[in-house]
Amino acid sequence: MLSQSALSLRSEKIGWANGILIDTGRQRLSFDPTSGRRLLEDRNVFITHAHSDHTYGFNGPPKKYSTPETLEIHTTLRNRTVTNARTFRIGQSIKFDDCEVVFLNAGHMLGSCQFEIRTSEFTVVYTGDINCVDTLTTKAAEQRPCDYLIIEATYGHPSYVFPRRPTMYADMIRWTITELKNHKIPMFQVYSSGKPQEVVRLFNIYTNIPVVCNSSISRANAVYCKNGVELEYFDATTSEGKKALKAGGCVFVTTARTEHLPRTASRAVATGWALRQAFRSYTSFPLSSHADFEQLIQFVSAVNPKRVYIFTGYTDVLSAEIERRLGIPAGPIPAISQTKLLDFGKISA
Repeated sequence: MLSQSALSLRSEKIGWANGILIDTGRQRLSFDPTSGRRLLEDRNVFITHAHSDHTYGFNGPPKKYSTPETLEIHTTLRNRTVTNARTFRIGQSIKFDDCEVVFLNAGHMLGSCQFEIRTSEFTVVYTGDINCVDTLTTKAAEQRPCDYLIIEATYGHPSYVFPRRPTMYADMIRWTITELKNHKIPMFQVYSSGKPQEVVRLFNIYTNIPVVCNSSISRANAVYCKNGVELEYFDATTSEGKKALKAGGCVFVTTARTEHLPRTASRAVATGWALRQAFRSYTSFPLSSHADFEQLIQFVSAVNPKRVYIFTGYTDVLSAEIERRLGIPAGPIPAISQTKLLDFGKISA
């Protein structure tokens, strides 16, 4: 078990500056940078998954690390080449001078991962965005014991406890059938990757209703299919997709920037925010690819770290609940001062 002095020392080595930064002694590791600026060429940058707010690390000169699925979804949706990138599958690892970084399943979307940083003195797990239950396209996030846990708190408030997934699936299908009977085209508006593939697979498995997807979702679908996730759908830009939308009797899965909007469309959104937020003119379903409050607490309990650092969302609320329920020190991840940030930029001797 680490001493209190070791805990204090490590708190100076873990912090937030344009993403998560971890100093292992001889390595400066950056996780999910929030912009492509100030990414030095000698930095090792790790990207957890392909959602656009997590892929800034693919820009610029640094060495980049992700799963092959994350890189492929990113390059497919952005139509660009990424240089200086290496990919590792879930379960694989890369070794540096004084540490090893292991890729762990995060359950958030295809290719999403957590990172376990192992050194001779301590271990850190950075979760990124995690989902702690099985879905139709992903397995629940892996739980790996560690000394320090860095965890997201997007839904880290007690009011965010999602219904069971089978219940939400049934509600979505029931609404869809009702809209079809009313001669409407049910339309789900989601991101390009992650959630839409779960929605497509939902209707593939439990109904015979044809599914049409806009072009960006269709490109992401192709990556999922290539990696073993079976999806049946029509691209809205093809003759088959246009014909299905014109005839009706189908489900349309699209993004906020809707292409080929059917005149008889009936709109719905699938997001965890629907649990507390009203969407005017939209039907909403609280289907999320993130862990809810109770799942986050259970995850921390299973991992049993010596200390928890929290970022994004309800950091103060989740910190207090972790300390109250589990007796584990917890708090928002500290910002790294400009002076300390200069140390991160130095090349190791």
